[in-house]
Amino acid sequence: MRTLSPVRAFSPFVSPLQARAGFPAGSMALRLPALALCGLLLLCGCAAPTVKKSTLAPAPAAEVARLTRLKVAPFDNDGAGQVRAAVENALASVVVDGRPYFTIVDSSAPAADLGKPLQWIDSSRPKARPIRYGAEGTVQGRVNENGWRDESSTETRKECVAENDKGRCVRWRNRIVQCITRVARFSFTPRVVNKDTGEVLLAQEFAESGQSSACLDKGSPASGASLLSAARAKAIGQFRNHVAPHSVSLDIPLLTEDDSGMDARTKTLVSGGVDFATSGQTGKACQVWRSAARSHAAGFALPYLLGVCAELEDNLDLAEEQFALAAQRAHDPVPEISAALWRIKTARADRDRLEQQRK
Repeated sequence: MRTLSPVRAFSPFVSPLQARAGFPAGSMALRLPALALCGLLLLCGCAAPTVKKSTLAPAPAAEVARLTRLKVAPFDNDGAGQVRAAVENALASVVVDGRPYFTIVDSSAPAADLGKPLQWIDSSRPKARPIRYGAEGTVQGRVNENGWRDESSTETRKECVAENDKGRCVRWRNRIVQCITRVARFSFTPRVVNKDTGEVLLAQEFAESGQSSACLDKGSPASGASLLSAARAKAIGQFRNHVAPHSVSLDIPLLTEDDSGMDARTKTLVSGGVDFATSGQTGKACQVWRSAARSHAAGFALPYLLGVCAELEDNLDLAEEQFALAAQRAHDPVPEISAALWRIKTARADRDRLEQQRK
């Protein structure tokens, strides 16, 4: 029996112009014409280049984030204590400004010492928060789902059972093979209770799932234990990010063209800056774009790019000023500019909320 080899994908080739310029296969020697085509033909599917920005986001559950000392109590349906231990580790791993964000009170501490009134105030720091013993809040709750199951199915394979003297198949048959889809699900509902007041500060379900499929003639699916472990870690990670400041990554698009009639030098500077930015050298990219803006004081692309530079440097006032200038110069609304102005507004609000959550 003979089987056909998969069709191989074509590799990028070198155009005559690229070859004369000495560029290797797959290079971006014709970046500027390609970018121009993307700008003119929106339906071509070309993706805009982006830069990443990591930032600290405030916790949605602000009341929980203001607590410092937490005790993690046993969860219902967690006989082995696996979920409880994972939640403790997740909360203890939160670090903000180089310091642990939560102090996890040992669950073996005497109950009488937990949540009792404030103990003393450091007289050398009159504005500091009172120092207390025991826990300010308790994390408890229940595990709703914590397992996996297999779903069976079949697929049909077509195979040759006879060939002629030229190697061509003359008789085929269908063969049924068994397949398995393994699905793991984990969900839990943590409750965070203020120890002094008894108020429930948070009660919310967090759920994740994972799956793996395979037909038995080609292998086997991932183990249920590994799928469940990954789903559990994701769900507990959701909870951790909900109650504490956490890092998020933003993809910021770069505008490379407008209708201002950039000359060849300006286009080259803009394109070169994009190369620097997408390779992680945003400092060099911003130097190049500032040079371009000095010689081309028109259009919205360059002020937008300078706004991105200010945003990456956390200079929100300058970023807003540049994005507003870009919006003013644009004849029609530009989605990227509108999104940038909204990002700055959100960043300001997040900064204020973070200040309230810092300890």
